[in-house]
Amino acid sequence: MQEPIRVFIVDDNRLLREGLVSMLAEQEGVVVIGAAASGRKALEQIKNLRPEVALIDIGMPGKDGIEVTQTLRKDLPEVKVIILGMVDLTDEIMACIEAGAAGYVLKEASFAYLVETIRSVHRGESFVSPQMAASLFSRIAELAGECVLKIPLSSVKLTPREVEIISKVAEGLSNKEIAQQLAIETQTVKNHVHNILDKLQLHNRLEAVEYARERKLLNEK
Repeated sequence: MQEPIRVFIVDDNRLLREGLVSMLAEQEGVVVIGAAASGRKALEQIKNLRPEVALIDIGMPGKDGIEVTQTLRKDLPEVKVIILGMVDLTDEIMACIEAGAAGYVLKEASFAYLVETIRSVHRGESFVSPQMAASLFSRIAELAGECVLKIPLSSVKLTPREVEIISKVAEGLSNKEIAQQLAIETQTVKNHVHNILDKLQLHNRLEAVEYARERKLLNEK
């Protein structure tokens, strides 16, 4: 027979804390081995009791849930943390995940959902609701976009012809008009524009012109 999941509960709200202890005690395959009303007391007890899963309230006086989670990740990484939160805020969930939490459950969630989260986290899975996951992916994509680094000016090696081409683009000329002015093929202009975008790691002509202007690559009067 499989050993029950050893759970520790941390919440400064006595009614909620004792309620969770009572409800989880009736759940097959789960055993509550301790509970605490503050982060500081929780850390002392968790180090002695070594639970497998810790349910931790995010908003407690003194050491809050994120601080407790950070300490556990450092000192007892085998203890899997589920944060109990009040609001579905993406930045808050991100902070919990960065601190080392394996799950995030809103206090308004159902008891069945909490139990499912405990079992999933115990199996080594990270667990948030589908709605939270969607918000997290959106936020991660947003952060990734903010972190994309442009190539430093010192490493940009535009040829004299490419500088000439981008100057014409900045004047609002089409590829055909640029080709006519420079007495070259339209396809050659297209190739130059493609190379410029590739070198600067940009997506379109407008971005290339703006990038060049900001870095004074154009000889504008």
